[in-house]
Amino acid sequence: MGILDRLSTLLRANINDMLDSAEDPEVMLSQILRDMEGEINKARSQVADMMAQERLYRDDLKAEQDKARHMEERAMHYVRQENDSMAKEALKRKADSDANTAVLQTQLQAQTDMVTRLRGQLDALEDKYKEALNNRDNLLARHHRVEARKQIDQTVRDLDVNDYSNDLARMERRIRMNEARQGAEAELNSDGDDADDRFDTQERNTQIDQDLAALKARMGMGGE
Repeated sequence: MGILDRLSTLLRANINDMLDSAEDPEVMLSQILRDMEGEINKARSQVADMMAQERLYRDDLKAEQDKARHMEERAMHYVRQENDSMAKEALKRKADSDANTAVLQTQLQAQTDMVTRLRGQLDALEDKYKEALNNRDNLLARHHRVEARKQIDQTVRDLDVNDYSNDLARMERRIRMNEARQGAEAELNSDGDDADDRFDTQERNTQIDQDLAALKARMGMGGE
């Protein structure tokens, strides 16, 4: 049966292995769950049909068994009436019902075995589906962790291939040069300010000397 084959395939499937080999495990997991749900619905419908057939066999068997008992009672009735002809007819019909009963018992047993097997497979598939459904978030979280590790590993490999240490060293030297130049310019500017101050002081001292000599001349205290 097609459904039984698909059931067996899904029951044998290792979901973790399927996810590991999938290009997009998230899409694969959703597809697996949809497939399993579809197969479960089909299997449930088939099991219901098999159970209905089992019920028909059971009802037919009971009817034949009731008929056989009734024919036996009729035969006993005719025997008490000493009507052997009708008693034989009743026993003949009982024998037919007994034969039908044997056939129906065989058919019912085969149908019951099939229903039991189908229901077992259906229960197993439903359990596997519930397990996959309950573990979906955990499986996806594991997948995302793996992808994150892959991304980090790839970034590390890219950094190893593209060595930026020389670029960083050049940038550091440029910054240090700029810092040193700024310090030197500040020092030069500071020296210029000191020279201006000394020049202004000299001019003031000369003027004061001149003022002192003029004052002494007015006071008749000029030097030789």
